[in-house]
Amino acid sequence: MPRNEYKFHPALPYPIKWSTGENGFDEDGQFPQQLALAIPVASIPAFCDYLMSLGDNREKVKAGKVWDFSKKEEVEVDVVWINAKGKDGTTRNGAFGNINPQKTQSQIQAQEATKFSASDEIPF
Repeated sequence: MPRNEYKFHPALPYPIKWSTGENGFDEDGQFPQQLALAIPVASIPAFCDYLMSLGDNREKVKAGKVWDFSKKEEVEVDVVWINAKGKDGTTRNGAFGNINPQKTQSQIQAQEATKFSASDEIPF
């Protein structure tokens, strides 16, 4: 598809801001870095909907390893990936960027169906 025909459908009303930096709560040096997410309150329902839509799409679900705290080991489970571009910040502040995902195809279809059904209900 030519780039000028591409239509971006953001899944969120406002993007999520992320950053990495020094972990001010790490006293023993075990976890010197932290990831911080600033999620706009207005984007929380849309982000939850986006995640549920990814989980329902078997093409987006992959096998991945995560830490199981009760077993104290890595276990393989189904995961979905959220990727975001970022930039290097200052040496103190680390990297930063935004998470602004494209709506899934099922979200776009549901939105279009809502538009059509709402217009069908107008009595005049």
